[in-house]
Amino acid sequence: MREIKFRAWDKENKKMMKVSSLSLENKEIAVKENRTYHFFRMQNLELMQYTGLKDKNSKEIYEGDIVLVELCGTSTWYKTVVEFKEGAFIASLIDGEDYIYIFNRGFDSNDFEILGNVYENKSLLEENE
Repeated sequence: MREIKFRAWDKENKKMMKVSSLSLENKEIAVKENRTYHFFRMQNLELMQYTGLKDKNSKEIYEGDIVLVELCGTSTWYKTVVEFKEGAFIASLIDGEDYIYIFNRGFDSNDFEILGNVYENKSLLEENE
């Protein structure tokens, strides 16, 4: 079974947080820091789900990550943004309108490298590889 985890971008404080728990009923998340839970309203956050995949450096890949993806059997790397679209996690090409289904059977962790994310590393979206 796939591990279900979330992280959240705090829009007010410009900070990425690891979500300890979330309440859909109360529309809030809990973040644990130093044995203390802090609660945040979801309206002030961008919630991102873990894809269940890791990159070549064993870093967990989440929605919103900017990831280099090597197409199977090639030595060509594409800069992408991980999104959830039409019921699947995809990697949208930054320089085009195409996307790649990242759960394709031909991919493994060595085919992905996280560069950053769209909140903390916006400048990566403008650069060409």
